[in-house]
Amino acid sequence: MLVHELFAQARAERPHHPAVIDGEGRLTYAELGRLVDRSVGWLRGQGVTAGQRVVYGGDADHRFLAFLYATLRLGAIFVPAHPELTGAQLGYLAGNCAATVVLHGAGPLAQAWQEVRETPPDPYVADTAPDDVALLIYTSGSTGDPKGVVCPHRPMVAAVGAVNARLGYRADDVVLCRLPLSFDYGLYQALLCATVGATLVLTARNRDAALLRLIEQHGITVVPLVPSLAQMLTVLQRRRKVPTRIRLFTNTGARLGRDTVAELLDCFPGAAYASMYGMTECKRISILDPAEYADHPDSVGPAIPGDVIRIVDADKRAVPPGTVGEIVVRGATVMAGYWQIPMDQQQRYLRGPDGALELHTGDQGYLDQQGRLYFVGRDDDMIKRRGVRMSLTEVENAAERVAGIVAAVALRPAADDAPLVLAVLSELTEPELRDLLAEHLDRARMPDRITHLDEVPLTPNGKPDRKAVERLLRPESSPQKWQTHEPVAV
Repeated sequence: MLVHELFAQARAERPHHPAVIDGEGRLTYAELGRLVDRSVGWLRGQGVTAGQRVVYGGDADHRFLAFLYATLRLGAIFVPAHPELTGAQLGYLAGNCAATVVLHGAGPLAQAWQEVRETPPDPYVADTAPDDVALLIYTSGSTGDPKGVVCPHRPMVAAVGAVNARLGYRADDVVLCRLPLSFDYGLYQALLCATVGATLVLTARNRDAALLRLIEQHGITVVPLVPSLAQMLTVLQRRRKVPTRIRLFTNTGARLGRDTVAELLDCFPGAAYASMYGMTECKRISILDPAEYADHPDSVGPAIPGDVIRIVDADKRAVPPGTVGEIVVRGATVMAGYWQIPMDQQQRYLRGPDGALELHTGDQGYLDQQGRLYFVGRDDDMIKRRGVRMSLTEVENAAERVAGIVAAVALRPAADDAPLVLAVLSELTEPELRDLLAEHLDRARMPDRITHLDEVPLTPNGKPDRKAVERLLRPESSPQKWQTHEPVAV
């Protein structure tokens, strides 16, 4: 099975069922399929052939999906880019992958789409193999220039199947996606919907005021979350108390605090919550069964079907259950490394003892006796303070368990002996916060200074942006530098 065949199958089996709903209306699988056919013809007219790269930086709407499936039908490689990238950032991506076509910006996108709609449908489907590359998804570049994760069809389709085996998306589901489709958590919502023939509802941040109305109007049943969206839905629902059909919330990336989940489930009775862990380099690694959340609220679950998790120490040796170390994963969903970086120079992708490719996540965690994973923190979150190795994430998670703290961001100390600063969104005073935090944090993890934020800056994917908070509180901090290249135009 190939990625675009997931959509082709739904198109054949459920032609009249709604495939996508966005700000411009509703399209059935048959209607979206005809736009895919026209997009195939347009891309062929631009000279796109198998193996070439197509960079797409448009909004999360039906055009994105049409160009995605059309690119894959040609055997070409789709490169999703966030629509808010600057010219320098987009130029870096386009230059790094040597793109044949780059679609970005309101004017060029509108012109291209008008031409697509005037292009005759083209039934062409390239002869593509499962190990051919389908996508390049560029990482955020927190430790340097962004790297393109090479995503072949085989592990992508395996990831869709494994995730759905745990989450159980259904043909009658209506999935709300407020996430950018350039973010793999958002993109895979489209693939999960296609694999079962469900309906995908796409919305953007500028429509947040109408979010509950959207949920009610379309009968939303599944909502993928980031913390900011969970908090927003809770606030909106407490005000309006709208009856909904939501049966499942999911979360990955920045984890939700226990209090946030409790409030969310209280506001949306009948809904369940699935905590997940993953990264672009492997898509999804573990998923906690919603039925186990009450007993294991800090776990992100066992490995998904087809994958194996192990924990290793600094010397890459396996450690026993309960011992914190680096999370390593192998199996069907591990992607094929980074674009144009020789395998022997890749720090994340390494050959295991038996020669199989493994992903060394750089994240810290541990397994319990039943194989459930507990995420402790990102490698760049780890600090040593007062002789104790700890994670900034565990400080944040503990703070967010305190009633009255809406969100918390712990900043990496500028030096080993520098103060640990915790920035919070809260109406409590610093002395009140310190007394409450003392119930959750030991002396080593207690922040030296607590400062208040008016709002928590977010990344384009909706996660708390620690670097942006650092720039607010430490003006001398410099932002991420990107190498610059001239953007490529259509």
